Formats: sequence, C-alpha cells, structure tokens
Amino acid sequence: MIVPEDSLLKFEIPEIIYGLGSLSQIGLSAKRLGGERILLVTDPGLLVAGWVDESVKYLKEENLQYVVYDNVVTNPRDFQVEEGAQLYRQKKCDVIVAVGGGSPIDTAKGIGILASNHGRIHEYEGCNLITQPIPPLVCAPSTAGTGADVSQFTVITNKRANVKMTILSRAITPDITLVDPRLLKTKSSELIAATGMDTLTHAIEAYVSSLSWPMTDPHAIHAIELVAEHLVNAAKTKDMTALEGMSIACLEAGMAFSNAILGAVHALAHPLGGFYDIHHGLANSLLLPVVVRQNMEHALPKFAGIARALGAETRDKSIDAVAQQVPGQLQNLIAKLGLPTRLSQVGVDEADIPRLAQMAENDICMLTNPHCYMKAEIESMYHDVL
Repeated sequence: MIVPEDSLLKFEIPEIIYGLGSLSQIGLSAKRLGGERILLVTDPGLLVAGWVDESVKYLKEENLQYVVYDNVVTNPRDFQVEEGAQLYRQKKCDVIVAVGGGSPIDTAKGIGILASNHGRIHEYEGCNLITQPIPPLVCAPSTAGTGADVSQFTVITNKRANVKMTILSRAITPDITLVDPRLLKTKSSELIAATGMDTLTHAIEAYVSSLSWPMTDPHAIHAIELVAEHLVNAAKTKDMTALEGMSIACLEAGMAFSNAILGAVHALAHPLGGFYDIHHGLANSLLLPVVVRQNMEHALPKFAGIARALGAETRDKSIDAVAQQVPGQLQNLIAKLGLPTRLSQVGVDEADIPRLAQMAENDICMLTNPHCYMKAEIESMYHDVL
C-alpha cells in the first residue's frame, strides 16, 4: 500500500491488560491515572452478577473513594449521560471506571465528555467536536462484542427523537482496558451470540472499509477467524477456551474498526436501535448478510479473504466464486446460533422503513462503506430482510 502524499494514517489504542483475573488491576489502574475519587459506571445486571462488588474490593485495596452510577440500559439514553455527569461533578470525581458491556462504556464516555466540555451530549454528535480531553477512563468489558473499551466511538440514544447519535473523537478513547474473559461467564447464551455477531460485523466492516490499511487488516481478519472458530461453542457451552477466543476477537475487531471505522451494516442498524430499542448486536446480525451481498461487487478481493477466514472451500475456485460464499457462511453461522433472521421477528414495521432509510443514509458510518448507498437502495435492503 502506498499512502498518498496528502494523506496521513493513524493507529490508536488504549493500554491493554488481558488475561483471567485482570479485573484485579482495576484499582491500581485508576490510581495510576491519578484517581482519588472514582465514578464507577455499570448496569444492574453487573451488580447482580457480582462483578461490581469485586471491582469495588480492588478500589478499596488502593484506598480509593468511589460512587456507583448504574442507571444504564441497553442503547443508553441522553438523559442518563447527563445524570451521570451531574453525579461526577457533585462527588468531585477525577477518574471514571466502566464495568460492563457497550452500554456502560458508552455511557461512561458520554459522562466524560460532559464532565470536561459541558453543554448537552447532543452538541457533540459527529466527528471531532470534542475540544477538551475527557477525564481518565478505565474499562473492564463484560461482553465480547462492542469493542467500546478500545474505540474512539460512543453511541447515545436521543430519547426525544428516538435516534442514535454517533460521536467519534480521539478524545474519548479509553486510557486502559482490562480484558478479563471471566466476566463473560455470567452472560446468557443469547447475549453471547448477539454480541459475538457484533464483533464479526466490526471485523468485516473494518476489513472492507475505505479507510482500512495494513495496520487494521491483520487484526480484522484474525478476529473473523477467531469468531468462526469459537463463537458457536462460546454461546452454547460457555467453554472458557472459547470465551477467551471471543475476548481476543472482540479486542482485535475493536482495534480495527476504531481506526478504519465501519460501514453500511452499522448505518442501517443504528436506526433500529434508536427507533425500536433493538439490541445492537442483534440488529447487526439481522442486516449483515443482506449488506454483504450489496457490498460484494465493491470489494471482491476483500470478501474472498473474508470467505477464507470463515473457512470457505477455495481450491480451484476464482476470487469471485470464493467471495460469493460469504453470505451463505454468515447465514449458516446465524442459524447455528439460533438468532432471528427477519426484521419482522423483532417488531419492525414496514411502514417505518422510509424513515429508517433516511436516517441510515445520513449515518456517519455510511461514509466509509465500500459504496455509499442512497435512500432507495437502503429501503430495498430493509425490505429484503423484513
């Protein structure tokens, strides 16, 4: 790859601490970042699972004061971000710790934005609109799906408009992530499956992105290989080897998409989350095969590489024939996971498709897809999977 003279590429990731038991480093990590008063952002499920209590134990071992904010739901809301930021300021916190999946981590990033930049979270929708660094942020992801713990994205729902706001800025990349596969053990099989499809979507979209390059491609393709090897077993048996494989897959896919950005699957999925409150990983799973079929002609050699990573038969086949196997491979994987395959199964109304398509056309993720689709084309894709 030859980089044009007027172009610069970057590859940014947090400090990564990986391994069974790495959650034990959460107090020390916060302290290393100058923390004395910690805002711990999580959700009620993590409280029940016991991971918050374990995290608090490690904060106490470092003599850190803390306050817990757990008013977080799937597809986190704007008012929850503002509520958390108010608590951060009231308690005079200086470091944010997020324990959980994408929702707590995205909420923590939003809280950090308002803690340093003030105003309302809606003002920062888009690219690079954050002028002040957020407070130090430590993450301990509890799902192998979102990659939020290594990315420069946060996605927050504008509750009044029922739309998802995508915020992209280097300023919100976490400082430290603690990837402890043990945390996946307490997730349901359905959630492991859905978040695993989120990881696969991240990897595929990063690999075919118009901003992909030799630093992102190896991570993306290796993530695809790991998903093909481990996701079904992780979801069905919660075997620790499979969960470790999915943790690495999520980590590498996150590293890839944070730097190469995403594509049309996410552009079409975001309106479903905002409008219907559909789990993000499930929305991606529903849309991935149909978008891949449309993208195929625009990145044929890349899709041949994806087919190989998914385990396709390649002997004596042309690049086109290899690449054309990808949609079927994805459908077979989704069937093995037992996930829904039609939008109508999750409550999507045909009458809403024009509005969904308009939002998808304007989504920031469409800009780095191999081809930018217009509203009529997007409507057709929604109809294909309705």
